[in-house]
Amino acid sequence: MKYHFLTPIYDWFIRLTMPELKVKNRLIQQAELHAGEKILDFGCGTATLTLLIEEQTTDCVIIGLDTDPQIMAIAKKKISQKKSAITLLIYDGKTFPFPDRTFDKVISSWVFQHLTTPQKIASFKEINRVLKSQGELHIADWGKAETKLMRLLFFVVQVFDNFYTTNDNIKGKLPQLIQNRGFQQVEIVGNQSTLFGPLSYFKAVKT
Repeated sequence: MKYHFLTPIYDWFIRLTMPELKVKNRLIQQAELHAGEKILDFGCGTATLTLLIEEQTTDCVIIGLDTDPQIMAIAKKKISQKKSAITLLIYDGKTFPFPDRTFDKVISSWVFQHLTTPQKIASFKEINRVLKSQGELHIADWGKAETKLMRLLFFVVQVFDNFYTTNDNIKGKLPQLIQNRGFQQVEIVGNQSTLFGPLSYFKAVKT
């Protein structure tokens, strides 16, 4: 949310307004995670997805990455309460704190809507860098509005976020932005309608 004073109620707000667990569980199933893989949750927020990944995998190394210290404080509290082995890291929003070819898979939910076009491009470039050869990127985020109703519903999201960061989503530009950063087989593997507009599931494989 662009209104940071709402951060303390983020989890409550998302649970109330979005099919959060359904979306994140579907994303995990899409990623087909295997034992021993190294997984990055990019833009982990309050670590809801990160913890779900841990619950549904065996012997995986799971790292959550985000730029917001306030929301990461919430995530760290949840991780501590669960006695989780997940590692949470804050970064500068530019360069990921990992060597090249570190991860088997990168997973992200409702993150790229918050980023400007240059930030999206830089993030896809970094994700490509830290993925192993044939590594996979899996995203759940707002997709292209195919109808006037979906466009109208998405207006609420743009009020709470920003019009200039969400325009790439609603205009269907994410697949091309991903492909331009060195990914192949970029595809939309699913869509669903929500109270606030169209949600899409994306998959890309590193060249």
